[in-house]
Amino acid sequence: MAAGDLPALRRGSLSGLIVDPLGAPQMGASVELFDSIGKLVAHTASTADGHFAFQGLAADLYSIRVTFADYLPATRDRISILGGVNSLLQIHLASLMSSIELQYKLPTAGMSDDWKWVLRTSPATRPVTRFQPAAQTSASDDGRQPVFSGTHAVFSLAGGDANIADPDYTQLSDVGTGFAVSTNVFGNNRIALSGSVAQNAAFSPSAMGLSATYTRPGDLFGSSPEVRMTMEQIGLMNGSNTVAGAAGPNAAVVRTMEVSVYQALDLGDELHVEYGATGQTVDYFSRSTHASPFARITRSFGPAGEVLVAFSDGALPNELREHQSDASDDGTETEGNLAMQANALARIPELSYSNNRLQIQRVLGYEAGYSVRHGRQTVSVSAFSDDVRDGRVDVAGDTSALSSGNLMWDGVSSVSIYNIGRYSRTGLLATADDDVTSWLRITAGGGRMGALLADGDLGASQPGAQLAGFLTQRSRAVATAAVRAKLPRTHTKLIANYGWTDSRAIVPQHIFTTQNAYFSPGLNLSLRQPLPRLFGMPGNIELRADLRNLLAQGYIPLGGGNQTLLLVQTPRAVRGGVNFTF
Repeated sequence: MAAGDLPALRRGSLSGLIVDPLGAPQMGASVELFDSIGKLVAHTASTADGHFAFQGLAADLYSIRVTFADYLPATRDRISILGGVNSLLQIHLASLMSSIELQYKLPTAGMSDDWKWVLRTSPATRPVTRFQPAAQTSASDDGRQPVFSGTHAVFSLAGGDANIADPDYTQLSDVGTGFAVSTNVFGNNRIALSGSVAQNAAFSPSAMGLSATYTRPGDLFGSSPEVRMTMEQIGLMNGSNTVAGAAGPNAAVVRTMEVSVYQALDLGDELHVEYGATGQTVDYFSRSTHASPFARITRSFGPAGEVLVAFSDGALPNELREHQSDASDDGTETEGNLAMQANALARIPELSYSNNRLQIQRVLGYEAGYSVRHGRQTVSVSAFSDDVRDGRVDVAGDTSALSSGNLMWDGVSSVSIYNIGRYSRTGLLATADDDVTSWLRITAGGGRMGALLADGDLGASQPGAQLAGFLTQRSRAVATAAVRAKLPRTHTKLIANYGWTDSRAIVPQHIFTTQNAYFSPGLNLSLRQPLPRLFGMPGNIELRADLRNLLAQGYIPLGGGNQTLLLVQTPRAVRGGVNFTF
């Protein structure tokens, strides 16, 4: 090495990965690097796998700014570039608060020739090789850390069809409002608060929900648990068919409280472990408390793909679903994004009646999957086994032939919930994703799942009938196709998916946690349209529309004669709203 090369040893590098709220790499994000006096020194864009890098940077303090359509800019100040050290940035884009996590990577045992030469030189002429901690970030001019930083908020208005039997188990209303606010406290403590109020003409009081989430971004020693507390109140019908929540002695309101803890850790470079639990208390005349543990293990084999194994017992594994490594193609809104939390009105447990007593559907589920990516295509296969307790189906029409003690009606919609007891089912689903362009993604899949068939007459004992005297369990083929597009100029987001199965079968919902798949029979559309800023107003405005089961499929006649009772797979619903993001 020539003596003139010595200054290069005092230089460092800065690299990073840009992902969306669900962890999907983002291509084409603009990355700007500024020096300590705010002068732009370099500019680049993220690659197809979301990575970027700046090489040969002089040891100094730098600032970085990342911008990408539909997300708030992510910024970080006072990034220390150290000689011979690679500064690593993990950039999470979000609609409310984008964040940047910083780590430093020292040379490993596989040293470069430059480092070996440095260690052989005399200490008197050797460049500084000790590791120095990074300076505090987001500091004020006087060096003190601000109490709050990176604060953003979203406010949502929504309205449309009201129906308790929503496939995402969300209390839909005639009119609803939601909000979410997120901030960093003392620089490295992320707190998010979201809430909603849903009002129906026949509901009193309103359905309300409030949720608070605390996370501490990962550092050199790993990440802290994510803790969430949720409280909700929902008016329902009671066993005597009196409007719940109405004034009078028969008023009844369901109140729930949940506390969930989610933790993730890496055991080496190939093994990723996620685990946690949700504690839930439901108060409805009497009090019921349940604990729902969950876990997922991911074993990476590099280019050969990865194997995932998941377990959950009790409530829906929403935490695992929210921390999927990629966005789903069906347009379902996940709680992991605060903007989506503001859109979702009070989420209720999977309630039903059993002998006039309120019950919560609980599922003991096991799932295993395999996923591999080749270029722009991703192929995934998942198998699951569910043991369902206090299972429920949606029914509409003349329910007089059903046991009134197992029937729950919300007093507003034409769809009721019927408790069919305990059953088990298995399923297998294979999907293929193709990122055709940076703005178009196509998904197709198929498999077999346990389904419920209305083969018997109401009240009659039929051969093979296993549930409620009129349902039979059988395996049925399923197929799904989805298109996810984001138009380059207008930034319109359009998501369409169609699910096919036997027209006489009801396929209960399964939340996949080992691949980004979602099967729901029928045609569903989701549309998001950002609007230009008006008169210099701060923030962003987005119109949205959700149309579910447009073809009104999955309404299955039950019974004979003049009975007009239907089993309902997914009620048809139309929703619309507007989001204000600040």
